[in-house]
Amino acid sequence: MGSPEHPDTEKEYHMSEIVKKRIGIIGLDHWYIGREAPAIASRRSDAEVVTVAHRDAANRQTLVTQGNIPHQTDDYLSVATDPGVDVVVTACTTAENVELCLAAVEHGKHLVLVKPCAMTVADAERLANAVARAGVMAVPYESHTRFQPHGRSISRWIQEGLIGTPLSATMISRYSIHGAQLDWPGQPNPNAWWMDPARVPGGGWMDHSIYLIDWLRWTLQDEVVAITGMSRTLVHKDLDPQKEDFGVALIEFSRGAVATVEVTWSSPRGNGLTSWQFAGTDGNLVYDGSINPSIVVRSSHGNADATAWQTLLPDSHPVSVRTPHDGRGYAESSYRTSMSAGPLDHLLDCLADGTRPIATIDDSVLTLKACLAFYEASHTGTTVKL
Repeated sequence: MGSPEHPDTEKEYHMSEIVKKRIGIIGLDHWYIGREAPAIASRRSDAEVVTVAHRDAANRQTLVTQGNIPHQTDDYLSVATDPGVDVVVTACTTAENVELCLAAVEHGKHLVLVKPCAMTVADAERLANAVARAGVMAVPYESHTRFQPHGRSISRWIQEGLIGTPLSATMISRYSIHGAQLDWPGQPNPNAWWMDPARVPGGGWMDHSIYLIDWLRWTLQDEVVAITGMSRTLVHKDLDPQKEDFGVALIEFSRGAVATVEVTWSSPRGNGLTSWQFAGTDGNLVYDGSINPSIVVRSSHGNADATAWQTLLPDSHPVSVRTPHDGRGYAESSYRTSMSAGPLDHLLDCLADGTRPIATIDDSVLTLKACLAFYEASHTGTTVKL
């Protein structure tokens, strides 16, 4: 039996007691979401991928072979309604996602949601209501950063007061357009689905800012109340006019913290830059993800020398993460042990131990609302209140 402090680490299972959750993958359009599911299942004794749907037969067969998946199809809806599937991972286009997920939850499936989960806030809310009625779990893929060693560690340090009360954040993710123009690794396509405004809202800014805004909301335990900014196409002039390869947002949270979020597709391939900076009442924390990968802090919080930069090591072992105690807030001292490596891993953990996910469809709605408000602000030259 597990101890109260470590409820999962000492629990013993007999193989006969383990009921495997059967995973179905809908689409390999968002290929890295779909491709990671068999790898995650292979590391676990309580999950297996049983079917995958994708229109491209060759790429579908590649995953079937690599992941030893027993069934495949080109019919996306059939996976959503398959009685032999317990968990659906949607890696389809955003435009298809809501209707497929509605069918899945009507059949009692739990979900890992493609990012973004919907084309509009209204559709995202419609899906959230259906998930609530069905009583299933739905974890959005944009919560991925919450589970990464740097993401979960920095979040914990900020929440524990390492830099005092957070005042501002500057988050930069400058990437190449290359990854968004792949149908599959090694298969470039200048007309890939992220290039099509009919299949996904937003462009180079939303592609990765959706992760950052989700993470900021979780870390600050706060919601966006106003957003403004600029989106432009600076390099790739052949992009659809509704797309952009550069965006920078100025975001205000309800308790006064302000974040600047710059995300682009305008960097040359192989020349990306990831940098996070946080200022608080007691000091500063910096994450360098590119030049000299590291996390450093200079703070008066518990330090004899508040002028010296100190290197922090991110968690590489099971960590404690805050768990929502209701639909919106976070209990100040409510923690659960998480060994999750990402959204699917976390969903399976929650199904196994009966706990609420740290990221839900409600988070997806709020994050999408902020992202789409950014585009409204950019197009109108105004500040949009949420």
